[in-house]
Amino acid sequence: MPNYTPPAGSNTASLWENAKDIIDQIFDHPFCRGLSDGTLPENCFRHYLAQDMLYIRQDARAFAILAGRADSDEEFSFFLAMAKDGLDIERALHNELFPVFQIKKADKMSNTCRRYTAWLTEISLSGAYSTAIAALLPCFLVYHENGIRIRQNGVKNNPYQKWLDTYAGDVYGNYVDKYLHIVENIMNDSTTSQRYEMVNAFRKSTRYELEFFSEAWDIRNSKA
Repeated sequence: MPNYTPPAGSNTASLWENAKDIIDQIFDHPFCRGLSDGTLPENCFRHYLAQDMLYIRQDARAFAILAGRADSDEEFSFFLAMAKDGLDIERALHNELFPVFQIKKADKMSNTCRRYTAWLTEISLSGAYSTAIAALLPCFLVYHENGIRIRQNGVKNNPYQKWLDTYAGDVYGNYVDKYLHIVENIMNDSTTSQRYEMVNAFRKSTRYELEFFSEAWDIRNSKA
């Protein structure tokens, strides 16, 4: 598999490279390998998707906050679309998969989901605008690239094919490309200190993405 090269330029490449050790762990995670070959225990997937539904609601709110802080009409329109369209895409996925896997809506957030969404909300409300934008990027960029890799190595009649198709698909990918170009331009106009904070925020959120998968994988021997 060739190394990933973000299409927007050297700035977004620096975000990726700084977090690549974590991203590689995600790509090789047993949860993701199980999605690829269809062997992921269903209780792991049920836990993951139930928590993901709670996550995306807060993620959409964070994007709505960013839209209100946008520095340009382009950024305002894009982040507003992310707040709505991103939520709609994943809600449609959930509505299709919840009955198939007999998933019950979660009553409360898991520890990882709570900490991750609290971080995104806090940084979107009170952090630097550029830092918040970088913090929200991994959920889309890493998921898209992960979905592409998993689908390339997938098997026929995979019970998780719909999940793979959603995140590896062109519709999702188009949002990622637009997001990358916005981040690239913002980093071009940022100070060295601001870029440093963006790199750190991207890495921190990527770490939470890894923890999200690990938490779901760790319940595989339970009856949940």
